[in-house]
Amino acid sequence: MSFPTSINLKPGMEKVETSSQKHKLGTRATTPDGRVFYYAENSGTAIDHAGYLVDGIAAVAAHDMDLAFTATSAGATSATSGTSLTVTKDQYKDGYIYINDGPGQGEIYQIKSNTAVSSATGLSITIDEEDGFATALTTASLFGLMYNPYKDIKIIDGDGTMTTGVLGVTTTAVTADYFCWIQTAGPASVRLGAQVGVVGDALTWSQASGEDGEAERTDYSDEADIINIGTAMGIPAVDSDNQWCMLNIRS
Repeated sequence: MSFPTSINLKPGMEKVETSSQKHKLGTRATTPDGRVFYYAENSGTAIDHAGYLVDGIAAVAAHDMDLAFTATSAGATSATSGTSLTVTKDQYKDGYIYINDGPGQGEIYQIKSNTAVSSATGLSITIDEEDGFATALTTASLFGLMYNPYKDIKIIDGDGTMTTGVLGVTTTAVTADYFCWIQTAGPASVRLGAQVGVVGDALTWSQASGEDGEAERTDYSDEADIINIGTAMGIPAVDSDNQWCMLNIRS
């Protein structure tokens, strides 16, 4: 099945969730007023309303780098792992393989499919590029497997940790394991924590306990806070209200 990489949405379509996948994860969409959205899959935990900041699934520590290839010719569209792994079929579909060391270092490829292995070598990975690998890979080529950032999104933990960085803002309540659109740019409504921003203030993600998925006024004295997600255009009445802002996560 093929999907377009960018589409136009009629106003209101950004609030539609579905049980089956309608677009490729990470598909970009815009509404006529210039708001920008990306297509995502929710995790196994429902999200109860719009306006939450979300991130994605964490990388698997045993899969994220320094895995070995068997020798693979330039132009091949599949490669095989020489490292023993446990991976389910298509676990990394729409995700990425990146070469972190050796021949091909720095190259990335989107994954079309992968086979299943259990504590064994021989994982076969097919990439979604007709021209195949640009560089001949050797046993010295080391790689990592990464999920699509928009797979298994979740509300960001309010404890100062993230798994992928801020991906966007929910546009509706989302059922567990359903597909949806998250907003990344343009006029938006974002849930605010106790550090309320005034008009013109830069906004970031809250790291305060109990403020999961909420934004706050950027505090430039704290290096961890310097991840601006947008600019306040209004003032919420109280903590945990939603704030009107100009979102600028990914345009």
